[in-house]
Amino acid sequence: MPMGSAQRSTLTHPGKHGADALLPDYSRQRLLKEIGTHGQELLARSRVLIVGAGGLGSPVLQYLAGAGVGTLGLIDADILDASNLHRQPIYALQDVGRRKVELARAAVQAINPAVRIDAIDARFDAGNALALVADYDITVDCTDNFRAKYLINDAAVLTQRPAVFASVYQYEGQLQVYKPQQAHACLRCIWPEATLDGLVGNCAEAGVLGPVPGAVGSLQALLTLKILLQMAGQLAGELLLLDFTNFSNTKIKAARRPECAAPGCAHIRALEAQDAAIEISLQSLAAAAQQGLTVIDIRTAKEYAAQPTAARHLPMAELLANPALLPADAPVALLCASGKRSGAAARELRKRGIIVHSVAGGLANLEH
Repeated sequence: MPMGSAQRSTLTHPGKHGADALLPDYSRQRLLKEIGTHGQELLARSRVLIVGAGGLGSPVLQYLAGAGVGTLGLIDADILDASNLHRQPIYALQDVGRRKVELARAAVQAINPAVRIDAIDARFDAGNALALVADYDITVDCTDNFRAKYLINDAAVLTQRPAVFASVYQYEGQLQVYKPQQAHACLRCIWPEATLDGLVGNCAEAGVLGPVPGAVGSLQALLTLKILLQMAGQLAGELLLLDFTNFSNTKIKAARRPECAAPGCAHIRALEAQDAAIEISLQSLAAAAQQGLTVIDIRTAKEYAAQPTAARHLPMAELLANPALLPADAPVALLCASGKRSGAAARELRKRGIIVHSVAGGLANLEH
């Protein structure tokens, strides 16, 4: 599978071998009539791709490894930040600053050395999405941005592979399953176009209580196991909405559009091409100034007040409402906390004919 410059490593059956080797014990789940020996063997042959190793990905990794899923693929390009720890319990404080995929690989090894893990240190993008999704039995969306979710969705439809989606907003969660069957709608059947990242806050902007993504990710793991084991109750044609403020849940019918005959989709012909030139790498704001580049900080006023920068501050909502506020006499790069909102804003502005760039990795990647 072509992976470009991505770093990929595989760990198979690490640890001790022979009479002293610790072996996984699946006896408690094999007691279930829906699993038994046959189901356990089925899980051992299964391959699951997990996109994102954060608040959702942590419990998904833990429970799928513990259940004995034979191969787990994990793709993530992030570095662990101290702010991640309250909702990503597979990591520790001393790991801050290290690559998440390597830390996650070690966590899976500690849980179940019988599981093979393909650790891919790269972004999930249009260049690798189809090959990755096609290489696994099912994909689990553990991302925190709409662009990635729709990329997973479109790749799943094009390769005719199932996918389990989840979203978290503060105390709320949402779950959906796509399968290449008439009973299952894809994301575009319900919302034809992705919401622009940054218009609805993710954990970095809106806040989140750690157990919320933990609970939602656990349900993603359960749904994934149900699909692999061909068990009933897979959210066919339904959205599950969870409200953890009062522990209520609602199921909403989510039917496939009439014009979309399974397994195809009338709205998806190919993956949306990504503009490779939209991102630029910067070491510091001083380096930007030396290059004659104007950096616009598009974070919210609250974020900017908590961590001010030397860049001009222009919140994303104001910028998109009035692009004329951008300087016309110098190239512009947009800056946010992680590069996700700035990338979304840059793509939106380019649709309007305004050429701007996004600072790769955002403020977290700049020297302070």
